[in-house]
Amino acid sequence: TGSFRNDGLKASDVLPILKEKVAFVSGGRDKRGGPILTFPARSNHDRIRQEDLRKLVTYLASVPSEDVCKRGFTVIIDMRGSKWDLIKPLLKTLQEAFPAEIHVALIIKPDNFWQKQKTNFGSSKFIFETSMVSVEGLTKLVDPSQLTEEFDGSLDYNHEEWIELRLSLEEFFNSAVHLLSRLEDLQEMLARKEFPVDVEGSRRLIDEHTQLKKKVLKAPVEELDREGQRLLQCIRCSDGFSGRNCIPGSADFQSLVPKITSLLDKLHSTRQHLHQMWHVRKLKLDQCFQLRLFEQDAEKGPGSLGLTLACSGKGRLDYGILSLSTKL
Repeated sequence: TGSFRNDGLKASDVLPILKEKVAFVSGGRDKRGGPILTFPARSNHDRIRQEDLRKLVTYLASVPSEDVCKRGFTVIIDMRGSKWDLIKPLLKTLQEAFPAEIHVALIIKPDNFWQKQKTNFGSSKFIFETSMVSVEGLTKLVDPSQLTEEFDGSLDYNHEEWIELRLSLEEFFNSAVHLLSRLEDLQEMLARKEFPVDVEGSRRLIDEHTQLKKKVLKAPVEELDREGQRLLQCIRCSDGFSGRNCIPGSADFQSLVPKITSLLDKLHSTRQHLHQMWHVRKLKLDQCFQLRLFEQDAEKGPGSLGLTLACSGKGRLDYGILSLSTKL
């Protein structure tokens, strides 16, 4: 979901400009269900490097789920307190760099400034609709419950907490996917069909198999599970519960809950399957080792074979070894 769909930009890649709150996605939705991208009022838009702005909007476009992005973004640009000549470069950057569809760009300016600038602005051509509105006029397209407080809305949004949670989520997904890949590689190793052709090879493979179990046991599944549960609590606890570790809930975070739980389930089930595969292969390797001992002694002669069987406390070979011999 969102930026976790791919290996694209992460919050850590755009952290300096992200912390400046040049733009943000609050999780709010317009009345069509489309995501909202907000450029809050600021006086230093011209100090932002274009390349940094391009990276930022590219990252923010990846935050909402793919299904939501398909509905097109509503972009709110608050030009109160900003130089008017900065709006066109900003819109041009959105047109050239924004990787998702923009449904409409809503530009907020003080009332007494509108008519003066409308004609000049109307000459610009963009592939998306642009509209100048008042703060009050926003409610025609966006419900107040989906607007943050700077637009007289009631949507709870804390930018610092949002960044902290995104960083934690992206680190969790990166670690969990990497660990799952490692566990799947171990599965492939355990699924090998080949067996050693001599006693020494059998001993070596059994030793390697023992070391492999240690890798499985060391896999930090429980550690990732604890982190995943903590993140789930941060996302879910906004529902009727508030606490120090809670993050105000948003639709973008809520949409990640199924992915987190699915990934945790996959980690646990994969490790459980690994344990089962390890024990099955251990049995086969032990049987193969007994068979190779039998073959080695058989080559030395009947007396040696009888001595080996007597020393091992066995008067016969079990059917498992004979069965394995047939397969080999």
